Order: sequence, then structure tokens, then C-alpha cells
Amino acid sequence: MKVDPRRKRRLRRTSGQGLVEFALVASLFFFVVFSIVNAGFFLYARNAVSYAADVGVAEIAAEGSVSGPPPTGVTPASPGNVDQVAIAYMDLAGLNRIPLVNVTEIDVWKEIQNSNGTLNDNTTGCGGACEDRYDINGNILNSGGTVPWQPSSRNTSSASGPDFARLVITYKYQLLLNSATFQMTSSNTFRLEPQS
Repeated sequence: MKVDPRRKRRLRRTSGQGLVEFALVASLFFFVVFSIVNAGFFLYARNAVSYAADVGVAEIAAEGSVSGPPPTGVTPASPGNVDQVAIAYMDLAGLNRIPLVNVTEIDVWKEIQNSNGTLNDNTTGCGGACEDRYDINGNILNSGGTVPWQPSSRNTSSASGPDFARLVITYKYQLLLNSATFQMTSSNTFRLEPQS
């Protein structure tokens, strides 16, 4: 059986067409799949940081001005101030083990309640900003190695109304298989629990 030469030329032209179509569709397909995987890791990281921040907020709010013991299994097992103990609990909640996340700083701000009920960072009440700065291990980053808003001076009286605080976790998120990073923060404002 003899093949018509016109048909033979047509078959040769269409055989390369499938390869070109596959190359175009495959690149789009892999881009979409990669984007979905990146979005999944990003959402997981944001939720994990948010969960760890909630653990820290609960610890700082409940302890108020008095530091409880650090959690079991934390190294070093020496008591620090209430913020450092809360950072140890956040570490136990996985803050330091989130894929593609690098926590750069953890801050605890004293908040001022305005007459209209809004809250602002106290930038002058502690001889400067009332911002206690820590690294992921609970080491103090403030100059001089001391925090301006000492946990022992925090108001937890139910009579005068307890202080408000804000926990800020600053972290970098790095895209999967890419060198691009995003600087992000998780911020929670809360009131210290009244102590007797």
C-alpha cells in the first residue's frame, strides 16, 4: 500500500505540533501547581505563627506581672521574666520550627487607651518607647540588656483597670524554591488579666 505524498507531508507537520502544544500547556500546568503549593505553605506558615502568638498572648495575659515557671523541657530551664517564659511556650508551640519562616524579633508593647477607646503604642511612658524587644530565644534586644517596660511594673489591679499590651512577632517568609522573602508581622492586642 502506497502512502500519498501529500498525506505524508501533513503527518510530518502535525507530529511536531503535539510536542509544542504539550510544552505550552505543561509549563502553565506546572506554574499553577507550584503556585498552589507555595500558597499552601504560606497559609500554613501564617496560621502557625498566629497560633504561637495566641499561646504567647495567653501566657502573658494570665501571668500579668509575675513570672511563672518555664515550661518543662525548655533549655535553659531558668526562670526569666513573663515575656521570656511566654516566648518559651511559643517555642514549644512550634514557632521556631515552621518551614520557610525565620522569626527575627518578638516585641511586647505597652498600650495606651485613648478617650475614644482606641489603643496606641506607648512611645514615651518608659523614658522612651515602652517596647520590650526579644529574639526567638528570649534574649533581650533592647540596649543595655534591660527592658523598658519591666513585667514587674505592669498593672494587673482590677480596681484601676489592668494594662493593655500588644505582642508583635516579626518574621521573614521565604518562597519555596525561590530566594524571594516577605517581611511579615503578627500583631495581637490584649488586656492583662486582673490579679488579686
